[in-house]
Amino acid sequence: MTISTYLTWPNRDQLLVARGETEYAWVDPAEQSLLGPDIAEVTAVGEDAASGVVVCGDGLDALEALVARGTLRERSIRCVYIDPPFGTGKRFGHYSDALAEGAWLSMMRDRLVALRPYLARDASVWVHLDETMSHKARLILDEVFGADAYVATVVWQKRLTVESRTAISSAHDPILVYAPSGQKAWKRTRNRVPGGVEASNRDGDPRGPWRDAPFTAPGYRSGQQYVITNPAGHDLLPPRGRSWFATEPVFRRLLAEDRIWWTKGGAGQPRMKNFDIDALQVPSTLWNGRDVGTNDDAKRHLARLFPDADTVFDTPKPEALLQRILHIATNPGDLVVDLFGGSGTTAAVAHKMGRQWITSERLVETVASILLPRLELVVEGGEAGGISESVAWRGGGAFDVLQVAPRLGQVPALKAVLRTRADALRARQAS
Repeated sequence: MTISTYLTWPNRDQLLVARGETEYAWVDPAEQSLLGPDIAEVTAVGEDAASGVVVCGDGLDALEALVARGTLRERSIRCVYIDPPFGTGKRFGHYSDALAEGAWLSMMRDRLVALRPYLARDASVWVHLDETMSHKARLILDEVFGADAYVATVVWQKRLTVESRTAISSAHDPILVYAPSGQKAWKRTRNRVPGGVEASNRDGDPRGPWRDAPFTAPGYRSGQQYVITNPAGHDLLPPRGRSWFATEPVFRRLLAEDRIWWTKGGAGQPRMKNFDIDALQVPSTLWNGRDVGTNDDAKRHLARLFPDADTVFDTPKPEALLQRILHIATNPGDLVVDLFGGSGTTAAVAHKMGRQWITSERLVETVASILLPRLELVVEGGEAGGISESVAWRGGGAFDVLQVAPRLGQVPALKAVLRTRADALRARQAS
């Protein structure tokens, strides 16, 4: 493995593999082939052809197992979204975020490297973190995919309230976006998002609704510096440092075609009338919680799904946030991968949006008590929250479930855990 020119840490030349259910261990990369995947098929959920796979196991082991199984092929993944531990050193309900920094860096690097051969040429990778380690994660992503693969950092407003116990209340998470093909190439295949100003017809134009846009452009261009006289008789020049949007002959043609709209009832500036009523626009980096949901929205959603659960996730992600990511990054039928499945939001949204999906989660209890029951509700059509209404979800589809043993150590068998939980549920219902 190439030594990074960006970061160094103890044992960075080793491979970080799962040991048991919650721990990791470094091994010599030359010996990793001796630790092949041990796959236990669990069940299939739904009667249709499976469009998704739930893997109970570490993401690195899951990838190797799915390749061996023939489920994952080179250049087949269109989008990776991961919401890994943030490296905070704290414990959050269902999981511990207490990895030492060196282990955290190896964990991230090794799983991103393992994903790289299976990314499609127009793929994108979305890494959701907080400010604790996002700066170092970006260096890891630069190392794995190249600095030119960086697209943007999305700022997601995760809360609408203020945390008064902190010096400055943290209201956002950064989501690092990388495209191995580079920003310019990926731009040609990514999708735009709803937004912009609604079309209207303020002057009764027989051509129908329109939007207006400024008739100025940044920078100084000598051919686009001329006097425009508005209907009120005022002579106008472009603002300082700007030019008119087009040359004077083009302006005259647009004026003759009734394609110019004047502000202030004719006493203001010229603006262009645009009759293209497509309301889609280029995605921006600032995502408002009122538009794509917050942590609190996601917690309320999980609480409705699992009213008897002792705890729900502290920082789950709302379905609307994943809906926007998958809309931008994929089309129906594309493959989405999440190696830190958690409560199953990525899989649930991908399923409802008609994408293929793979998700893995290490903790057997989380898979048994949250992730699988949630996805079963999605297939059955009994999960009415999240984006279900916006995409008219009524159920359907199917997915496979398998458990992959860690490379070192053992974990409880998922089937046994599911059987125990089913017995406990029947006992409660009988009482």
